[in-house]
Amino acid sequence: MTYQVQVGQGGYTGWKLLERTAETQRATLARDPEILRSRTYFAEKLPQVKTADQMVSDYRLLNVALRAFGLEADMKNRLFIKKVIEADPNDSNSIVNRLSDKRYLNLNRALGMGQAGGATEGAADVGAILDLYVSKTFERNIGDRYQEIELALNARRELPALAESGSSDNTKWYQILGSQPLRKIFEGAFGLGSTFGRLPVDRQVDEMKTRLEKMTGSSSVAQFAEPEKLENLLKTYLLRSSINSGASATPYSAALTILRGY
Repeated sequence: MTYQVQVGQGGYTGWKLLERTAETQRATLARDPEILRSRTYFAEKLPQVKTADQMVSDYRLLNVALRAFGLEADMKNRLFIKKVIEADPNDSNSIVNRLSDKRYLNLNRALGMGQAGGATEGAADVGAILDLYVSKTFERNIGDRYQEIELALNARRELPALAESGSSDNTKWYQILGSQPLRKIFEGAFGLGSTFGRLPVDRQVDEMKTRLEKMTGSSSVAQFAEPEKLENLLKTYLLRSSINSGASATPYSAALTILRGY
């Protein structure tokens, strides 16, 4: 890939720059020859794939699908991914419903192969998967240099959907803890150290709730359906990231100083 998304020096200043330029830059990246070839191949080949075995045996197809859901680290775990793809999403005991990380369930549903007889015509949502592929590639392009912005972009897309879901608030918190990208946003925003993840999961949920209520006046994940609440969380996370990376004087130095005492 030849195009590199421009975000200045990263952090919150890079985030504000990206807000003004993201649409244009994303369109430019989507036209990159490597991305175009991958999208064309996926769109042509996926409708011919009916089983999980066929899916995991095609490196190019699997690479696009896993990237779309932020799961490319599992590229070598083909047996595991095969089980994920072919699992019945309507069975509460299937692997995709037992995994706390719901990206696997989303992958399963998008491909539509988790049913008797394999995929049916049109079962896979090719367009939606390719949109996610471009978005994730855009984010990863940035994340190779500034992971904090990649994580913030991911949270901006995923957190509102979780906030608006019909799950209980505790379930939403468990899903946040089960998603490494979302977990890092909250741990970073709350200034939690590396030992936090060693606590029992119920203690982690309680601590997250306490910190969020102190920050916003509410411990409910549902509040992140509101754009303003979400942006405030991401701003706090990005400013804290600047503190941790040893940011020097910036237009946001006062905010950084305030957050040190949070």
